[in-house]
Amino acid sequence: MDQIQTEKAWQGKAMATLPRTTADAAWSLLSTFSSIHRWYPSLHTCCLISGTDGHPGCVRYCASAPEDDGKPSLWANEELLHVDADGRSYRYRVADNNMGLERYEATLSAVPLPDGEGGAGCQLEWRFESDPVQGWTEEGFVAYLQAGVAAMAERVEEALRPPPPTIGKCDAVDVANCT
Repeated sequence: MDQIQTEKAWQGKAMATLPRTTADAAWSLLSTFSSIHRWYPSLHTCCLISGTDGHPGCVRYCASAPEDDGKPSLWANEELLHVDADGRSYRYRVADNNMGLERYEATLSAVPLPDGEGGAGCQLEWRFESDPVQGWTEEGFVAYLQAGVAAMAERVEEALRPPPPTIGKCDAVDVANCT
């Protein structure tokens, strides 16, 4: 009897700490399901293609920028499965794509840091479960997500950073009239 050997499903987590940003503040930016392209560095576009944004069952289309050599961008249609606003997380699955993902589900969360680890900060967590992805190792896939989450954390902190204080206004012609 022939035996079919299947590879073990992948599970992993990518995390990044935002030391100056509360979980609520980070979530205020990340909770809009169709705005992930503003935060995740390899995404060029993201738009809602069905349903109501933020409600389970809605589907977003995400794509990278086209390659310099004209090759089509990588894309995925992702369906929102669950939202936990109080827990600052959502779960989604890749419904269709050209990246070789057969089964992929992930949860994005903004988690407060424990009191002893910086007080007001938070951690972004991107947990996933997937079938093995052709052309990737599990470690390489996790490293790719880790790099993306780290860059996403930087973008969120930058967006929430208050502008520098205005010291005073000077008349460009008469520096003596600074206020």
